[in-house]
Formats: sequence, structure tokens, C-alpha cells
Amino acid sequence: MGAFPLLPSLGSGSIELFSVCPSLSSLSAIFGLVYRPRDFASYLLGIFICNLLLYLAFYIIMKLRSSEKLLPIPLFCIVATAIVWGAALYFFFQNLSSWEVKTPAESREKNRPCALLGFFDDHDIWHFLSAAALFFSFLVLLTLDDDLDTVRRDQIPVF
Repeated sequence: MGAFPLLPSLGSGSIELFSVCPSLSSLSAIFGLVYRPRDFASYLLGIFICNLLLYLAFYIIMKLRSSEKLLPIPLFCIVATAIVWGAALYFFFQNLSSWEVKTPAESREKNRPCALLGFFDDHDIWHFLSAAALFFSFLVLLTLDDDLDTVRRDQIPVF
């Protein structure tokens, strides 16, 4: 038995990989408590996005370390997820929204020119892209184990 008797045996070096996400989440939360960012909602959303991406990366890495294969559909979903998240995060870091605006008139003054179809601004594009990125992220999780359809349950590595 190792240092973590309640956790399944993850193999050499896997416990370090397994502990990265909670450690980074805890450090991010402590940083937020100490430095108190002005836009706490966006800061918290950033932590949630990082957790999702770290979990996806952990699961894919562990799947590859277990010598499992990636089928074409999950591979397409992984590539689409990376591309769409990259585009979505570009718009996320544009500081498009503010919680300090008090009136609708102030909000209108801070709007940027419309960038898509002459109607949608960068913040709207962030919403569209983040929704698509979340869709592809969950599609990765849904299809990633499709190669295990014919494998007996007691022969599937658990991580």
C-alpha cells in the first residue's frame, strides 16, 4: 500500500500527475483570497476553465500512458476543443465586461464596435465560442473511451 491507500494504484509517477489539478486549484483560490481581484466572477470562471482543461489533459495523458488508442472521432474532438478553446480564451482575455458599471448608459459607452455580422461584439463572440468549446470538451469526454467497447470491464485500467 502506498501513501494514499484509498486511491487506486495509478502507476509510477501518476499520483504526481493526479495531484496537479487540486494543487493548482487550491493555489488559485488562495491567490484570489490574498490579492482579491477586482473582477472576481471572471477570476472564478478562469479557475473553472483551467480545472476543465487540466482534467481533460490528465484523462488523455493517462489514457495514452495506459497504451489505449485514440479513435478518429475523439481525436477530431480533441483538436476541435483545442482550437475553439484557444479562440474563446482570446476573447475572454479582452476584458470585455466590467462589474463596476452602474447604469445601462455607462455600459453602452464601454461597448466595442460590432465585429460579427454588424451586430455581435467581442463579448458575444466569447459567449458563442465558449459554448462551442464546452460542447467539444464534453464531446471529448463522451467519446474518448469508445475504443473500450469490446474490452471486458475487469481488463480496463482504472485511473
